[in-house]
Amino acid sequence: VTTCSRRAIAACVEAGASWSFVPIHLPKAEQKLPAFTALNPYGKVPAWRDAEGFDLYESRAIMQHVCEGTPLIPSTAKERALMNQWLWVDQCSFKPAFDPIFYQKVLKKVPLDEQQCAACKVELEKTLDHMEAALSKSGLDYLAADAFTIADLTYLCYFQVFAPAGLADTLETRPALASWWVRCSAR
Repeated sequence: VTTCSRRAIAACVEAGASWSFVPIHLPKAEQKLPAFTALNPYGKVPAWRDAEGFDLYESRAIMQHVCEGTPLIPSTAKERALMNQWLWVDQCSFKPAFDPIFYQKVLKKVPLDEQQCAACKVELEKTLDHMEAALSKSGLDYLAADAFTIADLTYLCYFQVFAPAGLADTLETRPALASWWVRCSAR
């Protein structure tokens, strides 16, 4: 199951949403078949269709939709802004640095390029440093608020595979982030 699919599934579970999982065989490119591209014209997972026939794609949009009205979406404008900021940091900075490492070391979809993985780890550690600083400065238990939000949930799906990706050591020098991970992973 892809990181993005795990993110959408985790949001459904956390929000108590009614959902079902329909497996898509990615190596057989089932996500490119007309039945699936009717849900997501980009032919990528995940995709969502609710009981009324409302279709949605992109995992972060699915997260926000299923979590609307729950404590996973903060009630104050500032907390929602911080939540969205961390979602964008994920999309623009974290994921681009994490994915090459994950694809090469965990999924083994492409040949291992240690030089590229090392460069990506350096980039990833910049975001980890920002996360450490934000948690330390804010005094919050979570990234955007005093309570767990989808900002935390979006990173949970990455941190779950830090060990097989060879990234577990990145938490050793970031105590606030390590504590955050312990709180999040205990959910």
